[in-house]
Amino acid sequence: MSFSGMLFLTFLVLIVFGPKKLPHVAKQIGRMLTKLKSVTSDFRSRLEIEMEEASKQEKIAPASLPQSKLPTETGPRTLETGVFGTKHGRVEAFHG
Repeated sequence: MSFSGMLFLTFLVLIVFGPKKLPHVAKQIGRMLTKLKSVTSDFRSRLEIEMEEASKQEKIAPASLPQSKLPTETGPRTLETGVFGTKHGRVEAFHG
């Protein structure tokens, strides 16, 4: 924000709240901004912790599966269906 914008907002707040209430309003705004900052930093730290745990679980999960259980197909598969699907009674599903 430019200097002229800040100056305009200062005069506007001074006119709306008056010179006697201006320090009280400024303190309340400062407290709200401090609380907002702490909440966002707490959220960010929790999100980072969750992401680290998820990446650790991803690294552990494939190694714990036996090789016979790992999927080997990467192309389309054909699933047989009874009623639904195409006119031939088959549906193609992509896995990859």
